Amino acid sequence: MDKRKYLILLFFMAMIHTAKAQQSALQVADSVSTDLYNAGNWKQLIAYGNQSIAAGVDFTGLRLRLAYANFITGDYKHALKQYGVILAKDPYNITARYYAYYCDKYLTDDLHATYNLSYLNKETLHKDGINTPILTDVQAETGIKQNNDINRDNAFYSRIGIGNRIGWRLQLEQSVAYFNQDIFKLYDSDDRHYTTSSNLADQQKEYYAKLSFAVNQNIAIIGSYHYLNTKFDGTTNNNNLGLIGLKYNGTYVDAQADVNFGRLDAKPLEQYNAKLTYYPLGSFNLYAISRASIKELNSDRNFIFDQTLGFKLIKNTWLESSVTLGNLNDYLDADGLYIYNGIDNTTFKCGEAIYYQLNNNVQLRLNYSYEKKSDAYQSLKYDQNSVTVGIVWKF
Repeated sequence: MDKRKYLILLFFMAMIHTAKAQQSALQVADSVSTDLYNAGNWKQLIAYGNQSIAAGVDFTGLRLRLAYANFITGDYKHALKQYGVILAKDPYNITARYYAYYCDKYLTDDLHATYNLSYLNKETLHKDGINTPILTDVQAETGIKQNNDINRDNAFYSRIGIGNRIGWRLQLEQSVAYFNQDIFKLYDSDDRHYTTSSNLADQQKEYYAKLSFAVNQNIAIIGSYHYLNTKFDGTTNNNNLGLIGLKYNGTYVDAQADVNFGRLDAKPLEQYNAKLTYYPLGSFNLYAISRASIKELNSDRNFIFDQTLGFKLIKNTWLESSVTLGNLNDYLDADGLYIYNGIDNTTFKCGEAIYYQLNNNVQLRLNYSYEKKSDAYQSLKYDQNSVTVGIVWKF
C-alpha cells in the first residue's frame, strides 16, 4: 500500500471513530437528560444540558428538555432561547411553538405570543383551550394630581383603551383620554395684565393608536399616532404626533430604538429614544428598564433619562420604582402614549407602582408619583403628588 492510500485509510478510520464517539455521546446525553427530565430534576437538567451543548452534543430532544426545565423554573427568557434554536430549523415544531407561546404570554409580549399561535393548527388550539379573540384587552385608568401652588387647582386625568388582534402578526392598541386643570395666571411683575379667574381651564382631549408588527420570533416594528386637542385661555391647538421604532427581544435584554416627531402647540418636536429592558432571572420576578431620550423642541435640545426597577413582592403582586431626570417639558413617554405638555414644566419625577394580578384575566394597578414643577408665570417652584388607579382586563 502506497503512502497516499495509507493516509486516506487513516482518515476514514478516524472519521468512523469520531462518528461512533459522537453517536455514543448523543446516546448518553439522550439517556441522562431523559432520566433527569422524568425525575423532575430541573436544575440538574439545566446544568447538564448546557454543558452538553457547550461540548458539541446538540439535538432537538435535548433542547426541548432543557427548554422545558427553564420554563418550569420560571426562566422564560432562556426557555425562549432554546425553543428559538429548534424553531430556526423546524418552524412547525408543535411542542416548541406551544411553549414559546406561553413564554411570551408570561412575559406580557402578546404580539409574539400570537405570532407563535399562527403556526399551530385549529385542532391544537381548540384542544388546549387557547383563546384567540379579535378583542384582546380593555383597560382604564384615572387619577388626580394635587399640588401646593395656590395658583393651580388639582388636575384630573382619565383614559380608556382597547386592544385588537388584526392578524397573527399585527396588533392595534387604541385609547382616548381627557385632562383638565384650572389655572390662575398671576405674574411676578405688577405692570403686566393678569387675571385670577377660575374659568381659565387647561383642557385636553386625546386619541392614541399604536400598531405592532412581528417580523419574526425576535423582532417587531412599532408605530403610533397621537392626536391632542388642547384648549387654554381662548386658544385651541390641534396637535399631531407620530412614532416609529424597532424592538428586539434577546435572552437577558430586550432593546428598542424609536423616534417621536410632529408639532406640539405649533412648535416642532423630535425625540430620539433608546430603551433596554433587563431580565436577570429571565422573568418579571426581577427586571430593570433604562430609557435615554434626546428631545429637540423648537431648536432647544434636552437629555432625559428614566430608570425603572421592578420585582415580584409576593404571590400575584409586583412592586415597581421609577425616577426620571431632565427637563420634561413636552416629553413623550411609553411609545408616545403619555405627553408631559402641561402649562408648567416638570424638572424631576419619581414614583412607585404596585400591580396585583387578581386572576388570569384581570390586573389592578395603583401608582403614586412625585414631581417638582415650575410655575409658568411666576418665579416659584412647587411640588405635585399624583395618584392613579387602573385596571386591565385581558380576554
